[in-house]
Amino acid sequence: MSTAMWFDCPSRQGRTEQLPEWVQAVGRSQSPSSLPLLIFAATGDRRLQLETRLRATVGLTATYQTATPLGFIQQEVELFWPWLRLSQAPNQVVFLPSESEQVLASQVWQGWLNDESLLWPGTVAAASVRRCLDLLLLAGLAGVAIPEIPQRLQAVLPASLPPAIVPALQTWVDWCLAQGLLSYGLAALLYSQDLWPLATYRDRLSQRFSGCYGDDVDEYPALLLPVFQRFQAAGWPWGCTFNPLGRCREGQGADPEAWQAWASAIGGESPAQRSGSVGLSCWQPALQASLETADGLDTAPVWFESPFSSLQTVSRGQLLRQVAETIAQAVENGVIQPQEIAIVGPGIDAIARYTLIQILEKRGIAVRPLAEQRRLPSSALVRSLLTLLAFLQPGLGLHLRREAVAEMLTTLSDGAIDAVRAGLMADVLYLPQREQPQLLAVTAAPRWDRFGDEAIRAYESILDWLHQAQTEPSALGQLEAAAQQFLPRDRLSLADTAHLRRLLEVADHHWQLQAVLGTAPEAAIAGRFYSLVMDGTFAADPFPESQWQPPIAAVTLATLYQYRMLQAQHRWQFWLDIGSPLWERDQPAYYGYAAFLRHPPHPFDPVEAAQTRLLRCLADLLARAGDRIILCHSDLAVSGQEQAGPLLALLNQVPQEALAGKAGC
Repeated sequence: MSTAMWFDCPSRQGRTEQLPEWVQAVGRSQSPSSLPLLIFAATGDRRLQLETRLRATVGLTATYQTATPLGFIQQEVELFWPWLRLSQAPNQVVFLPSESEQVLASQVWQGWLNDESLLWPGTVAAASVRRCLDLLLLAGLAGVAIPEIPQRLQAVLPASLPPAIVPALQTWVDWCLAQGLLSYGLAALLYSQDLWPLATYRDRLSQRFSGCYGDDVDEYPALLLPVFQRFQAAGWPWGCTFNPLGRCREGQGADPEAWQAWASAIGGESPAQRSGSVGLSCWQPALQASLETADGLDTAPVWFESPFSSLQTVSRGQLLRQVAETIAQAVENGVIQPQEIAIVGPGIDAIARYTLIQILEKRGIAVRPLAEQRRLPSSALVRSLLTLLAFLQPGLGLHLRREAVAEMLTTLSDGAIDAVRAGLMADVLYLPQREQPQLLAVTAAPRWDRFGDEAIRAYESILDWLHQAQTEPSALGQLEAAAQQFLPRDRLSLADTAHLRRLLEVADHHWQLQAVLGTAPEAAIAGRFYSLVMDGTFAADPFPESQWQPPIAAVTLATLYQYRMLQAQHRWQFWLDIGSPLWERDQPAYYGYAAFLRHPPHPFDPVEAAQTRLLRCLADLLARAGDRIILCHSDLAVSGQEQAGPLLALLNQVPQEALAGKAGC
């Protein structure tokens, strides 16, 4: 087998299965002491899945190191930071997540925001800051220097730009370097402009790895292309898989056209593809023809012998209930299992998510929402820990309410103090003060014996812990001690564990960051942390995947982007809200992303780009469906307005009898 491979094939054609076979073949030809192979996966979840396949297929045949594109870039910049840092910069860097990055950038750019020289037309300050930081990331991933950004944008999107965008971005970069702070955008910029041009670094890279492989490079930025080109030019093992129906991250820094152009230029060997279509791919020409026919709404024939059916109602609430009822009946009748069903849509709002989960779980059917992010203050556990912190750190009493104190007593006592008793205790035992609020001894309440022995013991336990915690000077230490004392992991659900872990991660990073930025009073640091969390700056997934527990039999609920990134397949797919115009915007895209592609379109036509994305998305969904696709439509959207999205042309061709028709191709 050749050591230079390029596998270009659509969804479910064996791309990811092919890569471990390449690695195994290379491992058999190398000595045990050979350098490891560098293997990329598009996302963290896919990297873990790829590692599982590699362990099962390759075993000890070859040594390798896996990484994601952004993870590799960040790792390399941190590893070679001594070569890049300024003379007065710290020896170690602190990574900036996007939430902290935006907060600090807003402070650094406050002058430009005040005089509106950094405001984009029609946006507020927060949106302008986010857009500038996104452009920095796009420029770094494309290898574009900061002074070239305005020229790039105006060539593709003729529009007025903030006059201070270049000096603002350069000031932000210089400030971060001086402080030893590193974000994904800054890491990409340093790698492209400073690290990769160093011949010494390129030589070191060749001395650390013996080959390079990438799975689904259609999701990779052009910044990684020189890495593969170096191994290819040296004649070392390399291989890439490419999905023409993927390209989900094209608007977030990925540049699939650049990778395809390179593959065409070098002519890498490609293994034979599987014959025949997969899933319901054979219906892709019919769907495309229906969408491209101008009078498709009036004259298109009905597809009676097809795997398509529809659910149509007037209101969206009716539609959600009908979708849930259809699924419940099919599962209860043994027609299908929950894990074989997926509900996908261009946007799963909180109302739809709550309605579907509530109805299905009442029928005994679990639901698995993908990557659902909820603000940390939505968790009673998080709110209770922050309320507890307000009794320990001066200056936080202004934020407290009696209702929050009552909730804290109930949550931290694990229900030993019920809601009624907690409310009574908060009314008579909570002493509000701006600087240092207090909880009084239980005997300070009239008729305190009526609280009950169990509630009294739980209250006194919390009060004793508060007195002991006063000896701990660090608010971070107090938070960690409170979590260990009142919230043992063995009694927390996965959702509570995820929120607690996220809170402690955010707290740890916040104090690290404050240590870098300068000495501030502990109370001020704690107050800033309290405000950031309670303002909803940070979020967590309340339904995390657990690597220690087997996956449960659950219906998958996801947006189009999440579902396609998951790379799953299901027998039944429910396409929710097919009348929504959001189907043409199935994937998130940064402003001006087309300007940073290696081969940018001239001129850029957003309508044509949206239509191309829609057809690619539908083809990908068809390949991941097994037996049925149910189109779900309500005449009125959740806002009460009529829907007129691009997929309405399909409704007249699909029978309304749910689950009717002939499955398959």
